[in-house]
Amino acid sequence: MRLLPAAVACAALLVTGCGADGAATGARPTGTASSGHPGPGPDAPDAVRPVGDGDIAESVATGGGPAVTVTDVRLGTHDGFDRIVFEVAGDGLAGWQVGWVDEPRAPGSGAPVEVPGQAFLGITLTNIALPGDAGADALVWQGPQRQAVAGAAVLEALVDAALVEGRYSFFAGTDERRPFAVGTANSPQRIVVDLFADEVAPPVALSQRCDSPAGFSVSYPEGWSVNLGETVAACTRFAPEPFTVPPGTDARVGAVTASVQQAPFEQVAGPGAGRELSRGTTTVGGRPAVRVERISVGEGLWPAGVPTTGYVVDLGSGAQGPRTLVIDTVGLPQFDYARNVPVLDRMVETLTFPDP
Repeated sequence: MRLLPAAVACAALLVTGCGADGAATGARPTGTASSGHPGPGPDAPDAVRPVGDGDIAESVATGGGPAVTVTDVRLGTHDGFDRIVFEVAGDGLAGWQVGWVDEPRAPGSGAPVEVPGQAFLGITLTNIALPGDAGADALVWQGPQRQAVAGAAVLEALVDAALVEGRYSFFAGTDERRPFAVGTANSPQRIVVDLFADEVAPPVALSQRCDSPAGFSVSYPEGWSVNLGETVAACTRFAPEPFTVPPGTDARVGAVTASVQQAPFEQVAGPGAGRELSRGTTTVGGRPAVRVERISVGEGLWPAGVPTTGYVVDLGSGAQGPRTLVIDTVGLPQFDYARNVPVLDRMVETLTFPDP
């Protein structure tokens, strides 16, 4: 099972508004989604990439705050994958549970749900308000109950099952169980499910490894470059292309950056600049750690709207006092944030530290 944060900034995902717009009011008819696309630009079809690498394992993320309202559900098709977009409104965060099921059944009653296809992806949105509890300004989505998109590679239909006790269930019918990826976008908040037409290529191997004088060892992707230590400690800057670390500047040159701070873990892991999107406790190399996602609000180093994902690891006390490792990636325009977040997660799994 994949455990994911419930929000990632829109800049990382390039989610388009293509698909089924203009939901009908009143009863929920059966309908077919259009596949209209915006004009040329960063959201044009040839610029759209999947929200993740893809897997067949269940994906789960926890929502939070006030319940949100589903305002739109639409479909789109792109090169190599089909996309389902759930748009929501409200001050809280929607969560999700997405995974392949043997038989589509309605929540609550357990009654069979008729879904076209031979394989069925269950998609349940969580922390969802009932229509009667929606905000006065919220435009509640009202159907169609069944959607399809012309030219889809694998998606035969998306069926609305039911909204029960804050959980809104859908089923996507396909020809067979295929890899999928789940992500989010902001402004407005969206949950995005991508269904892949082909088997997803395995992630780039972490075939290179380095030792940092800062007190850790880590593996990094094949073909990536690492700094040699002329300006900052070696083995602390990583990027898919060659780079130089300029002296005396805060310029971000590494897709993934690590640093050891001479400060207590509790202090470094506490609230930071920007709006916190998710936080989870974990262990890294046997040491206490947290994984935090934030989005900048214009304070600190990054412009408003820039997402960051990072780990803070307790290294304990050394000769000069407490030490804390920070390793992160930032969604600045020059970086592929959607690619770099899973790379960061995999690199962190390889971290080792010398015995105290």
